Amino acid sequence: MKLNKSNVDAIALTEKGQAIYRDSDLIGFAVRSTTKSKSYIVERRHAGKLFRVTLSKTNEITPAEARKKAQAILADIANGIYEKKKDALNGEMTFSQAFDLYLNQRKLKPLSVTTYNHCINTFLSDWKETPIFEIGKKDVFDRFIKLTEYSPSQANLTLKMFGSIWRFAQVHCSTDDNPILKHNPIDVIPAKRGWNKTKSRTRHLDEGNIHVFYNAVLNYFTERSLYNDASKNAVRDLVLFIMYTGCRRNEAQTLKWENVDIEKGLFVFKDPKNGDDHLLPMGDHLFEIIKQRYELIRNEYVFPGSNIASEAKHISGAQGLLKTIAEQTGIHISLHDLRRTFATICNNLDYGPYTIKRLLNHRSGAKNDVTGGYVQVSLKKLRLAMNDIEAVYQGRLNCFD
Repeated sequence: MKLNKSNVDAIALTEKGQAIYRDSDLIGFAVRSTTKSKSYIVERRHAGKLFRVTLSKTNEITPAEARKKAQAILADIANGIYEKKKDALNGEMTFSQAFDLYLNQRKLKPLSVTTYNHCINTFLSDWKETPIFEIGKKDVFDRFIKLTEYSPSQANLTLKMFGSIWRFAQVHCSTDDNPILKHNPIDVIPAKRGWNKTKSRTRHLDEGNIHVFYNAVLNYFTERSLYNDASKNAVRDLVLFIMYTGCRRNEAQTLKWENVDIEKGLFVFKDPKNGDDHLLPMGDHLFEIIKQRYELIRNEYVFPGSNIASEAKHISGAQGLLKTIAEQTGIHISLHDLRRTFATICNNLDYGPYTIKRLLNHRSGAKNDVTGGYVQVSLKKLRLAMNDIEAVYQGRLNCFD
């Protein structure tokens, strides 16, 4: 018979011993009935060895879910890889395997994936082939101390990421019959020393350097500035874009033309960091910049890379520009510092907190902010703010008195 819900429900418990009811469609998939319960199972012989795998009690998952699990396990058995995966589930999972599974099952932003890969490949690469549950408290604490000497914030970030992966592996590998009862080894850090205290960064442009920096950006030219293609002034325009919008670096670099409404002068940042689409009007100068870039459009990105062979690639950053300007002016600044500058200008112009949150795409309406859930800021108000911010950079409006 085919194991569907009605047939499985009709299977009776045994008076003694067990009984097997095999599916007529999927060979190897069955229900085992005993005196106390009914369970979905898989039976398959491969290379002279009989595999019997219990999937779940019949009242815990649907027949369709059980069938899907059975198909995956039967395929693994047929391909000779089931035992390797079984070892991982029994606690032999390496750190690398746990990380791969973590990335596969968790919904992470591309930037988060890049950060995880950087931390693990740079600072924990020697742990990758070690069974994750053999990495103990001493290993973690010693690595934390070593990384703290290099960068306190990097030590915090790297070991907290490891702790998240470890906890995921613990839940994934534990079963009701065989739970993994070890404590997360990163618990040793707050117990023995505490996480590193890091100061919030406050660097931003102020009245003493904002116009010097702005003019240096406007006058930044490279050999690519002479080309009449989409890479022309791409780095300069990327920096101006971040100065004028306050958006995050990754959002600017990966901005696509499909998210630009040239007719209305609007940007739509799809699913940024907090998960909300972010609608933002352009100021007048930025509108002119975007229109000029649109005339030279080459691929899907507003700020494409200069490598013609990499048609699908966007610009990778503005390190060269920032380094050159630092050498010319002595002003050392990062792209995120420009986001902080944008917020500072908004505040100094006396725009309300909900307008600033809307411009920066920060959430309003948190549990302790009931009003924020009701306040709506018009695009007209936002566009006025964008033009005022441009005016501050251009010296037509002073917000630092």
